[in-house]
Amino acid sequence: MALCVRGVGASPGVATGAVVFQPSDAVELAGRGQPVILVRIEASSEDVPGIQAAAGVVSTRGGLTGDAAVVARALGKPCAVGFAQITVVYGDDAMRVAAATPGEEPRVVKRGERVTLDGTRGTLTID
Repeated sequence: MALCVRGVGASPGVATGAVVFQPSDAVELAGRGQPVILVRIEASSEDVPGIQAAAGVVSTRGGLTGDAAVVARALGKPCAVGFAQITVVYGDDAMRVAAATPGEEPRVVKRGERVTLDGTRGTLTID
């Protein structure tokens, strides 16, 4: 069952692809023709090559003037930021998405799982 979480829409558009957590993975997979959504805790200037390669960008922190939002808008890429319910664990190549209802376990989303980003509405849907 799909799970949809809400952040803040930072750059309009919709993109679907495999979730990745490292800019280098975005560059590699996009170079092979696979659309990816780059998920970062907070984007920085070192992430720009990954943002350029990705179909869309998610930053769990930051706002409309953060690096992810500004760079994504400049490149015309969908972006959403400020997902308090998502915890990225780079070492596990995964993110934990807090449960929508009390008592439910958080959902773990690993590298390569398919997600859809709506940068206009500020949503991330995990298939």
